[in-house]
Amino acid sequence: MNIFILLSFTALTVSAYFIGIKAIYIYMKKSILPIFGILLIAALVIYPKTVVAAASQGINLWLNIVFPSLFPFFVASQLLSKSGFINIFGIILEPIMRPLFNIPGCGSFALAMGIISGYPVGATITADLKRQELISKIEAERLLTFTNNSGPLFIMGSVAVGMLQSPKIGYLLYISHVAACLTVGMLFKFYRNKSSPKTKLQKKTSQKLHLELQRMRNTNINTWTLFGECIKNSIFTILTIGGFIIFFSVLINILITSGVIGRACSLFPDITGTLGIDSKTLEGVLCGLFEITTGSNLISLASSDFKIKLCCISLIIGWAGFSVHTQVLSIVSSSDISVKPYIIGKAIQGILSAAYTYIGATFFGKALLNEAAVFSDVSAGHSNSWSNICMLSVQNIIILSAVIISVSLLYICYISITTKKRLL
Repeated sequence: MNIFILLSFTALTVSAYFIGIKAIYIYMKKSILPIFGILLIAALVIYPKTVVAAASQGINLWLNIVFPSLFPFFVASQLLSKSGFINIFGIILEPIMRPLFNIPGCGSFALAMGIISGYPVGATITADLKRQELISKIEAERLLTFTNNSGPLFIMGSVAVGMLQSPKIGYLLYISHVAACLTVGMLFKFYRNKSSPKTKLQKKTSQKLHLELQRMRNTNINTWTLFGECIKNSIFTILTIGGFIIFFSVLINILITSGVIGRACSLFPDITGTLGIDSKTLEGVLCGLFEITTGSNLISLASSDFKIKLCCISLIIGWAGFSVHTQVLSIVSSSDISVKPYIIGKAIQGILSAAYTYIGATFFGKALLNEAAVFSDVSAGHSNSWSNICMLSVQNIIILSAVIISVSLLYICYISITTKKRLL
């Protein structure tokens, strides 16, 4: 056997030398998907019950939670973007977004929607802004690193109330998540830092608003055609997201059932013992690297210290999981946006989220633990019905849209009065 292994290794080494490492890398890169497909088909044959149950679970998650929570955001974001209000709002917030994040003011819309909606709305809006040439390639890559975030519906509803039985813990997790994303945005302002032409930046806000309002007035937009396009594009996006959710639900459950996750956890016994992380928590973190809902649920059921569990959940929520990353890849694949900065940004955001959560739990740990015991039965009254989730999403959209439109109109009136120039 040893001679066979030695001869095989020698043959592979000689082949690599003559064929070339680069050629082998190209061949392996093209062979990954077919090999993965064969392994997946084998797993489907070996674990049919697991696959059916996992697929059903993924469909229910998509249909009952993801669809009603994200679909209204997709429609509203496209309506606001294509109608021109986002351009006006971007002009108003340019003095804030440019110094903090080194991106145009229109990026504030992607940031706001990404924070209050959930994955992958921020990535969708960023890709739309790039497609409309409102931001450059570098600015899109910079914006993508911190605008694709988990929404409060998942963190404060599903995780805090449904899994941890503590609403106030949701505030800590959500604040840590938002603080981490803003920190990442400020860090990536230096990414390929090439300032935009000074002539564009030095143009007065009143001039920019006047030109944008003229453009809106001269644009002939058929309202129903625009609305139909927004609905059609949103349905296509939400169906794509559903496919990824179902696929990763099946993949995660196959890895758990086959024992792959368990064997991977057994490779880190010394590290987990030192950090106070039990095997169930580590299993949840490994699952969370792929899909955050399954990972968060496993961690919530573990017996590790409560603070450790919070930090681990915050870590995987900030990281987002390969399920979300593949959704982002599919969204930006039609553009020239590189996802490397995005992946690095999400890794940093996960670490920062865990760090901020640890700091918050250290200072407010007693209050959170006491509150967790008081509200231990709150999940029974928590409703995740389709209509409630959809109404909550629509309510958030109406509030955000009203703020955007009101701020834009008020600022236009203010500029008109101070400059004594009619903009409308």
